[in-house]
Parts: sequence; C-alpha cells; structure tokens
Amino acid sequence: MKYNKTIEQIKNRKMARSELARLKVNTENIYKKGDLDAKYVINTIDSIIPTDTHIVFMEFCPNANVHNRRDIRWRSKGICEFDFFKSQKQLKKFYSVCKGDLVILKKREKFGKTMKLYGYGRVIAIAYDEYNVRYLKIQWSSQEEIIEVPLMGCNSTVDIKNRLY
Repeated sequence: MKYNKTIEQIKNRKMARSELARLKVNTENIYKKGDLDAKYVINTIDSIIPTDTHIVFMEFCPNANVHNRRDIRWRSKGICEFDFFKSQKQLKKFYSVCKGDLVILKKREKFGKTMKLYGYGRVIAIAYDEYNVRYLKIQWSSQEEIIEVPLMGCNSTVDIKNRLY
C-alpha cells in the first residue's frame, strides 16, 4: 500500500495532538478527493495516543434533566457519544478527544458553584457508527459513588482541560 511509510512514521513518532489534528485534516482532504487508501492513515491517527493527553469533563444529561441521563447506557456499552450536532463548537471539542484521554462524567449541580462527578474512564479507541458518526470506546471505572466538587469552570457539555501533570 502506498501509505505504509507514512503509517509507520505516525506509529513511531511521539506526536502532540495539534500535530495529529493537522495531519488528520490534510489526510481527510485527500480522502474526500477520492483516495480511499487515505482511510488507513486516518485510522492510524485515531489509534495513536498523543503526547499531551487531556481530561474531558462530559455532561451526560440533555437539557440538564437527570431523567434524560445517558451515562448508564454508555457505561454498560463501554462508549461515550455526542449527538448535539447543532452546536458546532461542542462538536469540534468532542471530535478533538483522542485515545488516552480521561473522560469524567459530570452534571452541574448548584448553578455556578458545584458539579457532581458520576464516574470516569479512559478512551481506548475512536470509532464510527454505520452513519460515520464518531463515538469513543471507553474503559469505564467501576466507580459507583457520586461526588460533589467545585465547578472548576466546566460550564459546557464538553469541557477539555490540559493535564496538570
């Protein structure tokens, strides 16, 4: 295959998420122009853990209604999804999540003050459904205790924080 050398370089280099994102955009443009082999490069990029993993605080209750909670299904299936396609800003954040990132399930509790954390898990793979909609495969923790913590500036559905360590 014509991209074997590129794929090997991606696998062997330690790359930051910004480098991987730039490479992925370029490769997706090649793929859209009809080069179907470029999909192998895209799949390789999705399988790499960047050198700068992030913490993702993920809201799981549409319209902030706990009766709409999705975390129970996500945890049972080992996935995390984002289907609020109207918000391009949030969608872009979700699509920037990489393998190796830590996802923390959160729900804002006391407006502007606290949030509750319902669990966490590590992204083990990036996947796409039959409609080519991206979702995350996650190895969820067995945490069942819900803890309340300060809000930490997490005011949107998908909040990404740089790792502090």
